Amino acid sequence: MQIIYKNDKLKDVCNNLKLATRKYGIDVARSLHKLISAMKDAENLKSIAELPQYRLHQLKGNRQDQYSITILNSSKYRLILYPIDENNNIMKSLDNESLMFIKCIRIQIEEVSEHYE
Repeated sequence: MQIIYKNDKLKDVCNNLKLATRKYGIDVARSLHKLISAMKDAENLKSIAELPQYRLHQLKGNRQDQYSITILNSSKYRLILYPIDENNNIMKSLDNESLMFIKCIRIQIEEVSEHYE
């Protein structure tokens, strides 16, 4: 799967273990890098959705087009992303989220956040 980042700073943290460790601590940094690697190796978003440890789910309210992935079960950190189509538009799940996950081969990572912060 192709990964696009909201900005270069986020890209650096997601791809540099040393920077991520400084920002989030070693456990979260290792889990973040493992997740990024799994997403790069995945065929589509469905491959990630099928891994229960990541608890991929759609957000609500003003984040309704975004999805959240748990970075580390024992922490409150999560990765926030948009599914992106081949024309670089945000994909909407509408009625068939499973089909959208199959078609989604590109994501845009918006942020690494502490849930409920």
